[in-house]
Amino acid sequence: MKKQIYVGMAVFSITVIAFLGVLTGRQFLSLLAGPEPAEGASLEQMEGQYITYSVVHPVASFVEEYYSGDQDRVYSMAYIVYDKERQAFLKVVVPEQDKGDFNRLLEAVNRSPELKESWGDMQEKEERPIDVTASLMRIEESGQMRQIEDALAGSGSYSTQEMNALALSQADWYVLADRTVGGISVPHLWICAVAEGMSILVLFICLLLLAKKGGTSLEGVRPGDTIGQLMEKQKSWLAPWCEKSRNRQYRQAVLFLAAAMAGLSALGFFAGYDAKEVMICHLPLGITIGEICAIAILLGAQSNTNPDKILKGCRKNLGRALPGKAEMEKAAGELLDTSQEWAVLEKGKEEARYGIVGEHYWMVLTGKGMASVAEADRVGKIISETVSGQVRSGKVRMNYTYYSVQISYKDSQKKKGDDVVINFDAEETAGHFMMLVRKRLGERAGDIIK
Repeated sequence: MKKQIYVGMAVFSITVIAFLGVLTGRQFLSLLAGPEPAEGASLEQMEGQYITYSVVHPVASFVEEYYSGDQDRVYSMAYIVYDKERQAFLKVVVPEQDKGDFNRLLEAVNRSPELKESWGDMQEKEERPIDVTASLMRIEESGQMRQIEDALAGSGSYSTQEMNALALSQADWYVLADRTVGGISVPHLWICAVAEGMSILVLFICLLLLAKKGGTSLEGVRPGDTIGQLMEKQKSWLAPWCEKSRNRQYRQAVLFLAAAMAGLSALGFFAGYDAKEVMICHLPLGITIGEICAIAILLGAQSNTNPDKILKGCRKNLGRALPGKAEMEKAAGELLDTSQEWAVLEKGKEEARYGIVGEHYWMVLTGKGMASVAEADRVGKIISETVSGQVRSGKVRMNYTYYSVQISYKDSQKKKGDDVVINFDAEETAGHFMMLVRKRLGERAGDIIK
């Protein structure tokens, strides 16, 4: 399944790159190239171009768009602008938070000559042109033209009869929506660009993982390496558990990616946005979040379900549990020769444990690379108990239960705690382990096991 998931993620990334490239690629390239000045060309010649236009003489305004579902909150304002140089009108759309500057310019340029003179230097300041950066787009919808006609004829219009006649006779109308390129807002273009960049990174990672050869044993098993042989033997139970755990994490990665895309898209539609807005904002956000989490899960699965890496950790922790290499070799030799009737195996979703009860050494290895070893000849007391409780995760309380075997040595040097603690998730496995321990202890079991 490993190869299939990497191929699937690579194909998905290529699809995202192609989809967003077709949807926003041309606009994003225009954004990177920067706006062209609007001087010296007619509106027809600049159609579709990303330009900087100086608004000099607005003559009317109206609300372009309200926030979805809230007619009391203005999202954007539209201004009808007279271009004296080109003897033409156009529409300029700006965010609601920018309307203050445009309203001041609208009032300033349409004052009577006497009132302008009374304002003095302040008049020149308020008549300062306002730059708008956007792609010049042709107005095609009849509904938008009716809004313009109503605004010009409305009580709040500063347009004269001559201006109205010129505006109504104008064949082609154009609109500049500030901070948009080809009808897409600049923030949305950057969201799409980030989503494409993340998809390129995911594609690169997947190709590297596909090209990577299958791992070999990290330590290798040299002749006479009893510890290495003991670790190698554990692959018979560890490798299948790792494969199953890895596949489960792969499915989680795919589900998380799908959930992120579906959830963000659904949120966009629920908030009242149209399909185009969802495709250039909410869907790319979902893709980015989903891919970040999915690739983190995949890379984590690649690392934490590697049998060689886990056994390397087990070997390292085995060295910490026993006093020296000679002791480790002795324990490994005995446990290698111990038959499987003295072994217990517990496989869960999150953890696996393999225990073997030898004559002189009792060992438990886990799927997280931990190792516990008890020296049977030194055991003075064994307590087994069920541990349960609750742990808080945010606002949620989660119950837990595990079965603990606590071993203390009769010559213990520890002032607090037990010398060896072995935990099992299943009561059955803990009981099986204790049964084997009783058999090994024989007549001593009654004095040692409490």
